[in-house]
Amino acid sequence: MRSFLSKLFGKAKMTAPQESAGLEILASDSKRTSGRREPPTELDWSQAEYIPLPPSPPTWEVDGRDEFHREYNDPAIGPVIQAGFKNQHTKVVKLAADLSPEQRQGRVGDVIAKAYTKRIIQRMKSGQLSAAAKQSVEMFEMVPDHVQDVDHRRFNRILAQMNKEGKKHDYTPIDAASPSSLPLFTVSDAAPWTLAGERKLQGDERLEPAFDIAGIDVAGTWLLDRSGSSVGRLEVKSVIRRIDRCGHLLGEKALRHDAYRTGAGAAGSSIAIMDSSGVLHVYDAGLNVVAETYLREDPRVVDHFRTIDTNYWGEFKSQVRAVDVAPEGDQYLFTLADEAWCCTISGRAVWGVVMPLKEGWKRVVGRSERFGVGQEVEEALRLFDLSLPVNPAEIKRKYRALAFANHPDRNPGNAAAAEKMKALNKAFEVLTGVDPNTLGFEESDVTYFARSAPDHVIEAGGLRLEVMITGGTPQDWVYAASFAAANRRAYLATYSGKVILVSREGQPEVVYDIGTCPSEIVEVGRYTYFLTPTRLYVVEDKVKLAAFLDVFQQGRLLVSQTGFGLLTSKRFQWFTDAGVKVGELTARDPIRAIYAADGCAVVQTRQHRVEVRGLAM
Repeated sequence: MRSFLSKLFGKAKMTAPQESAGLEILASDSKRTSGRREPPTELDWSQAEYIPLPPSPPTWEVDGRDEFHREYNDPAIGPVIQAGFKNQHTKVVKLAADLSPEQRQGRVGDVIAKAYTKRIIQRMKSGQLSAAAKQSVEMFEMVPDHVQDVDHRRFNRILAQMNKEGKKHDYTPIDAASPSSLPLFTVSDAAPWTLAGERKLQGDERLEPAFDIAGIDVAGTWLLDRSGSSVGRLEVKSVIRRIDRCGHLLGEKALRHDAYRTGAGAAGSSIAIMDSSGVLHVYDAGLNVVAETYLREDPRVVDHFRTIDTNYWGEFKSQVRAVDVAPEGDQYLFTLADEAWCCTISGRAVWGVVMPLKEGWKRVVGRSERFGVGQEVEEALRLFDLSLPVNPAEIKRKYRALAFANHPDRNPGNAAAAEKMKALNKAFEVLTGVDPNTLGFEESDVTYFARSAPDHVIEAGGLRLEVMITGGTPQDWVYAASFAAANRRAYLATYSGKVILVSREGQPEVVYDIGTCPSEIVEVGRYTYFLTPTRLYVVEDKVKLAAFLDVFQQGRLLVSQTGFGLLTSKRFQWFTDAGVKVGELTARDPIRAIYAADGCAVVQTRQHRVEVRGLAM
């Protein structure tokens, strides 16, 4: 029998079945399962309604990447782009002189204009005004299509400074629109809207720039300061705010945890936040804590890592791609690699599902002799976020980091930190002086992944050659998840682009195939919206494609009972719930907030607001 030290600090077991010492592969007709106490159910959507939608093209097919690679490798313009990437602005300007006007268009023109701007500003800062003026004129002649009013205004400032210092020159100022002369807000000609009540905001009305929109629902908006900078206290890691549909502040709460994942369904009024340590926090509209659960210690999560033998899982938090809270506020949802779990607020599993493996793969259950540890040792390892095997250096490193963060001297008056410090000291004693008698041997069943069919079959001259590539990822991870608006159903979206609507019992009802995983899934009334990086799908009554829009770089999705909008930094487009465009608004400055008011909508920038009459949100 191995010594205790070899068990605790020994080498990790190899992951492939054929390389795993002591692993017995069970027969294909074995009835043994993975050894999990509460295993997820593998989704079988063969009986579900299958709805193929027009494929959403990958980002690299629409972002000009192919054109960029052609330009990057072009012998004439490629060196200009490459020098621009390296911020070699002088080299860009020299190389640009050898290009024709046609070659100085598009992306190359942007690179040249940026290089000139950087050089001009450097000359201004060093007092070389004559050189700065000369390069400004060169820029105007070299890339006229890429010159903006800000470049003209900069040129005029250079001339004004030269006149003030008595320096002679032959340049003439250029007419350039002042930023203050541009309209603050404009609407498109076709929009049935009018602007009214435009005014400058008072100091206490201005929105804190640290906050971003974390979710919009039927009752209001969640704003989130992920840095905690709006409060300015070291113990505050993030801040949430709740405002109603009319923009009134309902409450604000400083949080002692960060916000790694968030979920706020459009049909409810709660928000789920998972911090980077793996704790899931659920807050209601009154900013009250509805639930807090340490997902790392969830039995389903513990079993997942204990019984699946693979070598590419990464950190726990990287596998949890989505969290959400039900509209009723009494259930939460989290994903874990290719699994999804729906639980009550108390932590009881309502259902758990796992996605089918990719084609050509199968699950293999093997029986392996693993040593167990006493509960005290197990809890100590969990507190240090460690797992067997582990070495003494790791234990000391973890202890020092955690003790530094939780020491009472660094957290005066914080009883929780003092208790955490006591637990850390006890855990350190356990792991450095553990009794070998607390360890024992047990058998466990471990799930492996193996190829079920060859990747290629070559037949020639009566010979059959099967080629099997051992690499690749067998699972289809769940990258997005969201509760539906009613009946406690949920949407689960995978990396391969499948979106599955499951019932309140976790049974698949509808499978949408869009080719790319959506970044947002929102259901409001009769309509469901799937937003990918390149397209927005509007599905009516769960089965009918009402519209799909190409939305590459057109902003985030805002959905209400009367329609939906797309918001970029300075532009807001509004559509009917069926996808017909109503109009758009453009702001001179970045838009900070949009909310409903009596018979209109209000749009705010950092310093100004305006009412959009006729826009009902």
